[in-house]
Amino acid sequence: MIRKSMKKAVLGIVCAVFLMMSAGCSAVSSITGGGYTSDEPCAWCGETPTKEFKTSGGDPCYICEEHTHECGVCGKNFDKELNHYTNLMGIETFVCDDCYQDVQDMNQN
Repeated sequence: MIRKSMKKAVLGIVCAVFLMMSAGCSAVSSITGGGYTSDEPCAWCGETPTKEFKTSGGDPCYICEEHTHECGVCGKNFDKELNHYTNLMGIETFVCDDCYQDVQDMNQN
């Protein structure tokens, strides 16, 4: 009987520690700007801070938060990081769902 209650206590402690670590990670993420911590200039505007993305060729491409939330095709701004693809210049281009589907359709033809 004591073993079951001991297992529950240990499991409870492990879960509590995991939750605290998760909360700490998301707090650090929001404090640091959601990953936009690089001093490398944005490939589109040259501003910092930026976040590193990998191109389709595996090369790093640094983009600022503004350009990850603005559709590179229609120009609309969004509250979230958009879909992205590597354009012909080798730079990550962020686009809304509608424009992303259009780009994908064009690439298949």
